[in-house]
Amino acid sequence: MWPQRPSGQVWKTVSRNNNTWYQNTTGKPIQLAIGLLTSRHIHIGPSTSNYVEVIHTGSDHSEAMNGAIVPQGHYYRTDVKRTWTEFR
Repeated sequence: MWPQRPSGQVWKTVSRNNNTWYQNTTGKPIQLAIGLLTSRHIHIGPSTSNYVEVIHTGSDHSEAMNGAIVPQGHYYRTDVKRTWTEFR
């Protein structure tokens, strides 16, 4: 397990489904570290109908690990992932 930070947040590997919206309800911003399959996206927004595409990978495998910050209360999803870790 990763060492705990002063904020109380730690890195955790989590089980997430493709194309499913999740909401950050931790009370703090979280960071995502997602191993994406190539040519994939990460969406983040204040609702599931109001979001932006914050990551769009190309076909280069070196772009396959991506991260993003999710503000408290915001929603997030990706289409196809290999691994999913969150600093929460």
